[in-house]
Amino acid sequence: MRLSLKCSLFSAREMSRLSSGLIYSIALALVWGIAYPLTRLAEAYASPMVISVIRVGAASLLMYPLARRLIVNSKMLIVSVLNMGLFLVLINISILYSPNPGLAALMIYTQPLFVAIFEWLILKRRLSLTRIGGVLLGFVGVAVASLNSVSIGLGVIVGLMAGLLWGLGTILYSMWFRDVDSLVANASSSVLSIPVTALALPIDPTLSLTLKGALLILLVVLDAQILGFILWFKAIASERPSTVSSILLLTPILALYFSALIVKSSITVFEAVGTVVTIIGLLMVVRSS
Repeated sequence: MRLSLKCSLFSAREMSRLSSGLIYSIALALVWGIAYPLTRLAEAYASPMVISVIRVGAASLLMYPLARRLIVNSKMLIVSVLNMGLFLVLINISILYSPNPGLAALMIYTQPLFVAIFEWLILKRRLSLTRIGGVLLGFVGVAVASLNSVSIGLGVIVGLMAGLLWGLGTILYSMWFRDVDSLVANASSSVLSIPVTALALPIDPTLSLTLKGALLILLVVLDAQILGFILWFKAIASERPSTVSSILLLTPILALYFSALIVKSSITVFEAVGTVVTIIGLLMVVRSS
């Protein structure tokens, strides 16, 4: 009887931990999903490269008073560059040289596939067939949603590289800084990412700011950079990296629907079918957790 009670309590605690990780991940997909159309609107006033510098710079100024300390060492520099600085730069280059932003998103969100591989190779965690199948099915769903924009070029290669490096950065952060406060992690990563994003400014330094443009960029900073990365750090601290990354396959799908609402783009049959397939894959991953 006593053993049964202990098992029940353990299961309840595990479910509570799992639920918080899933909640953070789903909330993050929503936050980053809406960031895509908001960024597209902000690009009428500043180039993606300029927006990236403003994102990390403004986040540094806003986050440091809340965090009250920074972690500045070689390991934090590595994960900051991979998960934030270089990630933002490669996203922008991929979008710039892709015929459609949806194709860039597809390449970038190969990240869950790389996370699953790195989790197995580096963290030595077993991957069940259900989890592997769910990740692959989720990616197939995103691919189906992007069928109307498939072509090979520099944007595709850079987007794939972004997915690979982000996947590696996710695993390294989980290994080294899983227990670090999310405010401290966000502030530290933002500060260390400033030089990386600044180096990419010559690619496109366009800036034509108005009050509306400034407000849009501020909204992107608050949404994608501050709230988004706080949720990302919390999610990685609460759940397996492969689970969090798989849930984030919802991001490009949600971006399609938020874009339809905000910038009045249309939803195709492929995008609708891809949504269903992606959700089925994610449910498989969640069940395997």
